Amino acid sequence: MREIEFRHVLEDYENMVYYLIHKLGIRDTDGEFYQEGIIALWKASQSYNPKRGKFSSYAYFLIEKALIGLMKQQHRKMEKEQYFKAIMKGDSLVKEVELEFDPYLIREIRRSLTPVQWNWFYLHILQDKSIKEIACEQNVSIDAVKNWGRRAKPKLKKLFS
Repeated sequence: MREIEFRHVLEDYENMVYYLIHKLGIRDTDGEFYQEGIIALWKASQSYNPKRGKFSSYAYFLIEKALIGLMKQQHRKMEKEQYFKAIMKGDSLVKEVELEFDPYLIREIRRSLTPVQWNWFYLHILQDKSIKEIACEQNVSIDAVKNWGRRAKPKLKKLFS
């Protein structure tokens, strides 16, 4: 019964999905946003309460929210990838340090820390930069850099014990 009903809903509101994709300026070459919009439409059809307003308004809200959420998710993923690539470019600096220190130890330290914790370790411990310098260089707050160190220290203690 529900499947037949959703087919009718899909026929009536599929254009709304396309409209929102176009309105938000999304290039959907692989159909991921269309799929997300259809899933949101299905969720709207399942959770719609006629007492709370028109279905079209409810569906529009849920579809738009789903598409914006997917955009944000992809943007965060892209930022993380760019950050990782930037760290890898800076890897040549690490090789200079590895010549002075045990390369196996440096590798183990790097494996056990998150990227931001590694930044803290490399810049603060190995390069002897101040917390303030690191914060300016990484475009974050001083408290964020302190937090990286606070979370890295137990991992380092565990590694050295």
